[in-house]
Amino acid sequence: MYNYMRFRWGEGHDMDALMGELSEGFSVKRRDFPGNEVEVSLFKEDRVELMVTADRLRVHMNAHRVILSQIVEGAFTRRDMALREYVLVKYPRSRPTPFPWSFYFEPEFEVEES
Repeated sequence: MYNYMRFRWGEGHDMDALMGELSEGFSVKRRDFPGNEVEVSLFKEDRVELMVTADRLRVHMNAHRVILSQIVEGAFTRRDMALREYVLVKYPRSRPTPFPWSFYFEPEFEVEES
Protein backbone atom coordinates (compact mmCIF):
# COMPACT_ATOMS: atom_id res chain seq x y z
CA MET A 1 0.00 0.00 0.00
CA TYR A 2 1.10 3.52 -0.82
CA ASN A 3 2.47 5.76 1.97
CA TYR A 4 4.53 8.88 1.23
CA MET A 5 5.61 12.02 3.08
CA ARG A 6 6.36 15.47 1.60
CA PHE A 7 7.47 18.76 3.13
CA ARG A 8 7.47 22.52 2.71
CA TRP A 9 10.37 24.55 4.06
CA GLY A 10 10.11 28.08 5.42
CA GLU A 11 6.73 29.75 5.67
CA GLY A 12 3.88 27.32 6.22
CA HIS A 13 0.62 27.14 4.32
CA ASP A 14 -2.54 28.96 5.36
CA MET A 15 -4.63 25.93 6.29
CA ASP A 16 -7.94 27.80 6.01
CA ALA A 17 -7.10 28.74 2.41
CA LEU A 18 -6.13 25.14 1.58
CA MET A 19 -9.35 23.90 3.16
CA GLY A 20 -11.35 26.22 0.91
CA GLU A 21 -9.51 25.06 -2.21
CA LEU A 22 -9.71 21.35 -1.42
CA SER A 23 -13.32 21.23 -0.20
CA GLU A 24 -14.56 21.84 -3.75
CA GLY A 25 -13.50 18.37 -4.94
CA PHE A 26 -12.73 16.29 -1.87
CA SER A 27 -13.96 15.43 1.61
CA VAL A 28 -12.07 17.69 4.04
CA LYS A 29 -12.04 17.56 7.84
CA ARG A 30 -10.16 19.97 10.09
CA ARG A 31 -8.45 18.87 13.29
CA ASP A 32 -7.12 21.38 15.83
CA PHE A 33 -4.54 20.15 18.33
CA PRO A 34 -4.35 21.78 21.79
CA GLY A 35 -2.22 24.84 22.40
CA ASN A 36 -2.58 28.40 23.67
CA GLU A 37 -1.82 31.93 22.52
CA VAL A 38 1.14 32.55 24.85
CA GLU A 39 3.13 29.40 24.17
CA VAL A 40 6.62 29.55 22.71
CA SER A 41 6.87 26.80 20.12
CA LEU A 42 8.56 26.36 16.77
CA PHE A 43 5.65 24.20 15.65
CA LYS A 44 2.71 26.35 16.76
CA GLU A 45 1.35 26.77 13.23
CA ASP A 46 1.47 22.99 12.72
CA ARG A 47 -1.31 22.41 15.27
CA VAL A 48 -4.00 22.61 12.59
CA GLU A 49 -4.31 19.51 10.44
CA LEU A 50 -6.53 18.80 7.47
CA MET A 51 -7.58 15.28 6.59
CA VAL A 52 -8.47 15.17 2.89
CA THR A 53 -10.00 12.07 1.32
CA ALA A 54 -10.41 11.21 -2.35
CA ASP A 55 -11.38 7.66 -3.43
CA ARG A 56 -8.45 5.47 -2.37
CA LEU A 57 -6.08 8.17 -1.15
CA ARG A 58 -6.19 10.07 2.15
CA VAL A 59 -3.94 12.98 2.99
CA HIS A 60 -3.06 14.37 6.44
CA MET A 61 -1.59 17.84 6.03
CA ASN A 62 -0.36 20.60 8.29
CA ALA A 63 1.42 23.84 7.43
CA HIS A 64 4.77 22.14 6.69
CA ARG A 65 4.19 18.39 6.18
CA VAL A 66 1.82 16.13 4.32
CA ILE A 67 1.36 12.37 4.57
CA LEU A 68 -0.28 10.60 1.64
CA SER A 69 -1.76 7.18 2.48
CA GLN A 70 -3.66 4.66 0.43
CA ILE A 71 -6.76 3.65 2.41
CA VAL A 72 -8.19 1.10 -0.05
CA GLU A 73 -6.12 -1.32 -2.11
CA GLY A 74 -6.27 -0.93 -5.85
CA ALA A 75 -5.26 1.46 -8.60
CA PHE A 76 -5.58 5.19 -7.98
CA THR A 77 -8.53 6.95 -9.60
CA ARG A 78 -8.51 10.30 -11.38
CA ARG A 79 -9.60 12.00 -8.15
CA ASP A 80 -6.76 10.32 -6.26
CA MET A 81 -4.27 11.48 -8.86
CA ALA A 82 -5.67 15.03 -8.80
CA LEU A 83 -5.21 15.15 -5.02
CA ARG A 84 -1.71 13.68 -5.30
CA GLU A 85 -0.67 16.24 -7.94
CA TYR A 86 -2.08 19.11 -5.87
CA VAL A 87 -0.13 17.96 -2.82
CA LEU A 88 3.15 17.47 -4.71
CA VAL A 89 2.95 21.06 -5.98
CA LYS A 90 2.11 22.54 -2.57
CA TYR A 91 4.69 20.43 -0.69
CA PRO A 92 7.67 20.25 -3.09
CA ARG A 93 10.35 18.77 -0.80
CA SER A 94 11.19 15.11 -0.17
CA ARG A 95 12.97 15.77 3.14
CA PRO A 96 12.11 17.84 6.23
CA THR A 97 15.20 20.11 6.16
CA PRO A 98 17.70 21.45 3.63
CA PHE A 99 20.33 19.20 5.20
CA PRO A 100 21.13 16.01 3.25
CA TRP A 101 19.42 13.40 5.43
CA SER A 102 15.97 11.89 5.97
CA PHE A 103 15.01 11.50 2.31
CA TYR A 104 11.62 10.01 1.52
CA PHE A 105 11.11 8.21 -1.78
CA GLU A 106 7.75 7.77 -3.44
CA PRO A 107 6.64 4.14 -3.65
CA GLU A 108 5.29 2.63 -6.84
CA PHE A 109 1.55 2.76 -7.46
CA GLU A 110 -0.98 1.89 -10.15
CA VAL A 111 -3.39 4.23 -11.91
CA GLU A 112 -6.78 3.19 -13.29
CA GLU A 113 -7.04 3.31 -17.05
CA SER A 114 -9.53 5.86 -18.36
